[in-house]
Amino acid sequence: MDGMYAKRSSRWAVRVLPLLAACYTQRPLTVPVPAVGTQIVASVTDSGVVAMSNALGPGAVEVEGVIAAADASAWELQLVRVDYRGGTSTLWKREVVTFPRSTLATPIEKRRDKRKSWLAAGLITASALLAARVFTGALGGGGGSDTPPTPAN
Repeated sequence: MDGMYAKRSSRWAVRVLPLLAACYTQRPLTVPVPAVGTQIVASVTDSGVVAMSNALGPGAVEVEGVIAAADASAWELQLVRVDYRGGTSTLWKREVVTFPRSTLATPIEKRRDKRKSWLAAGLITASALLAARVFTGALGGGGGSDTPPTPAN
C-alpha cells in the first residue's frame, strides 16, 4: 500500500511542480545596473568560474540571487542557487556574495507572475477538493437513505 501511495504522490508532484514553476516569468535584464531587490539568474563567465571559485566552489556555471547592492563594476547578490558543471545544483540561504560585473553574463530578471500564480493556486485547490471528495466517497461517505435503520429484535 505504501508503494502505491508513493507512486501517486510522485505523479502528483510531477503534474503540480511545472505549474509552480510557471508562476515566474523570465526576461533579459534591460538596465545596466539593476535595482535592489531584483531577482536575477546569470551565467558565470569562464574567467568568473576561476575568479569566484573560492566563494562558490569549482565549476559554477549559473547563479540565481537577489540584488543586495549594485553599481557598474560589481553586483552583490543574496544567493539562492548555484548550478555547477555536471548538472549539480546547490541551494543557498541568501548569503551575500560580491561579483565583479565581468564575472556574470546574460543576466535575466526573474519575476513572479501574479496571474499565473493565482491560476496555479486555483488549480491546486480544485484538485485537492476533488481528491477529498473522491477519497471520502470511496470510504462510504454519503449516498445513504434518509430512513433510519430498523432496530434489531
